[in-house]
Amino acid sequence: MFLIKLFKLLFISLMLSGVALGKVVTAKLGTVAPTGTPWANTLEQIKKRVEAESKGDIKINVSVGGELGGELEIINEIRRGHIQGGGLTSVALTSVIPEMNVLELPFIFDSYEEADFVLDNYLLEPFKKLFSERGLVFVSWAENGWRNIGLKTKFVKTPRDLSGVRIRIQDSQTHLDFWKKMNVIPVPIAMPEVLSALKNGVIEGFDNTALLTLATDWYKGIKYYTVTQHIYQPAAIVYSKKFWDGLSETQRKMMMGEGNLLAPPSRQAVRTLDSELMDVFKTSGVEVYPLTTKERDEFKNSLRGLDLDIVKNLGGESSKIYNLLLDGKAAFKKAKAKKKN
Repeated sequence: MFLIKLFKLLFISLMLSGVALGKVVTAKLGTVAPTGTPWANTLEQIKKRVEAESKGDIKINVSVGGELGGELEIINEIRRGHIQGGGLTSVALTSVIPEMNVLELPFIFDSYEEADFVLDNYLLEPFKKLFSERGLVFVSWAENGWRNIGLKTKFVKTPRDLSGVRIRIQDSQTHLDFWKKMNVIPVPIAMPEVLSALKNGVIEGFDNTALLTLATDWYKGIKYYTVTQHIYQPAAIVYSKKFWDGLSETQRKMMMGEGNLLAPPSRQAVRTLDSELMDVFKTSGVEVYPLTTKERDEFKNSLRGLDLDIVKNLGGESSKIYNLLLDGKAAFKKAKAKKKN
């Protein structure tokens, strides 16, 4: 009788902790990134580690290349708990976390190193809180990289080179405000339609990272790719809070793993590809031109005051995030100067 009571108590304890005896937890992780890209590889690494550590009690299915839909579909399904997690760009995340727009302010970051320092040391905890409030569990920063400009007819060396040009834009208020300032004709087009729009003359160009430009074959519709590095685009690995809340503490630890320590190797994998991708463009007939420091400064000067206007209209905790970002930039500059001395 004593053993039966003990077993019942143990069973009830396990059930209350969210662990059903003999029940295998399954999770779907999704991304629009194709197979073989750093994002897809990171999700596969999570899958292998979790399944090994849980000894098969947690099964993870990774869907890449938009198999589960576009980014907006994926993020909405994650929040509903129908998809348990995935890798998403900051633009997709702005649809539920407006403060993410602050990270995509044009020319806000001057280098990868500065962006890493600010994101990891000044913005990690504030964004974890914001993610949680919007039904998401933050796991780690990831990276899409620097957005550059691809055109059919010319390089973009000054702001004047963009005036009146039909540019495909991403659905983001920050991006739209930037392009308006550049006097372009903004054309919102879904990703699968961009290449045909280029070939048919509906648009003359686009902006995106080298990685995505190659993965989507958009480079086949342009002749000139200017390395403007006008927007640094981070990303994030996230889980559904509804899914997370149903896990035991032990399962959560396995799913979280190293947390943001996933970021450095993921970022490095994206950055290592950059120079290789530029070589692919060149051998495919696309000319590549990196802006000089003077040319980049001209773009930055033409956008003075735009940051504050955008942040003011974003609402939420955007002003707080913006000020933390500036504090981080100042601290990075100070640390860099100290290191030189």
